[in-house]
Amino acid sequence: MTKKDKAIIGAGSATSVAGTAVALGGKSALWAIYSAGPRAALTGAAELNGFLAWCGFGSLASGGGGMALGGAILSALGPVGLGLASVGAIAVGRSIYKARKNRKSNQ
Repeated sequence: MTKKDKAIIGAGSATSVAGTAVALGGKSALWAIYSAGPRAALTGAAELNGFLAWCGFGSLASGGGGMALGGAILSALGPVGLGLASVGAIAVGRSIYKARKNRKSNQ
């Protein structure tokens, strides 16, 4: 197994783990970051609306994307994370297959 194969396996594994973490825990992590500090006093609809606007990089009035962009970003976390995990897994599998094939041909 070459250094390049080992690097691809390492990077692919890291991408797969990170993608899975984003897909499964991204929304929870963002919620925890948002609700810490002065925003902890918000409750109900005000809290949810503020969170969506925060995820959308601010309100429309301040030049951000607003609640609509925040909702779109949160909705995309699952598919994007799973896509990253898939790419990482494919890279790892391909490198392992290639390394085994090269090892068999060298024997």
